[in-house]
Amino acid sequence: MAEERLGASQVRARRNLRWIAVGVLAVCLGGLGAALLYGNLSNAHTVLVVKRTVYRDQVITAADLGATSAVPAAGVETVATERLDSVVGSTALSDLVEGSLLSPRSFGEPVVEAGSVRIGLRLAAGRLPSAPMPPGTEVLLVPVGRDGAEPPAGASVTGRIATAAAVLPDGASIVDVSVAATEAERVVRLAANEQLALVRLPGGPR
Repeated sequence: MAEERLGASQVRARRNLRWIAVGVLAVCLGGLGAALLYGNLSNAHTVLVVKRTVYRDQVITAADLGATSAVPAAGVETVATERLDSVVGSTALSDLVEGSLLSPRSFGEPVVEAGSVRIGLRLAAGRLPSAPMPPGTEVLLVPVGRDGAEPPAGASVTGRIATAAAVLPDGASIVDVSVAATEAERVVRLAANEQLALVRLPGGPR
């Protein structure tokens, strides 16, 4: 009987040692996890994040940006929230995707290609596609006649959407387009006389 009691006590001791070891391991892992979490939190920075997509060449507004706490990966550049005022009003140099961290290389002064100019056009309803045309979309500016008259002389002009079209209360749209500097004056005159239509060319951003 004594031997049986001794054997049982040894088994219980071994079991207790196992549970103690498990407990110690759990405490160590918990402490390690807490240390890692604390380290991440202490390295976190409040940075600017894109709240809604901004296309290339569009002006960035305060409503487009938000703040988030992040620990960027090595090599990932971010913009601190303290720089918000300098970002608002600048131009997106690349498409800024909703939910992404803002990069200091993705905004700045507007870029217009050498030999090109940017013009603003007001086009009546039906004179441009109703589907969205992101910046960078290639288009054709076509001279058209008014009230069934013959179209004005001159060939159509190729261009590129600079800022997405916005619809006005009267149904007309305003849109910024980049065209060759040599064609700018004629395109502006055609638009002012309501003798211009915009056609989307195949390919480009969708």
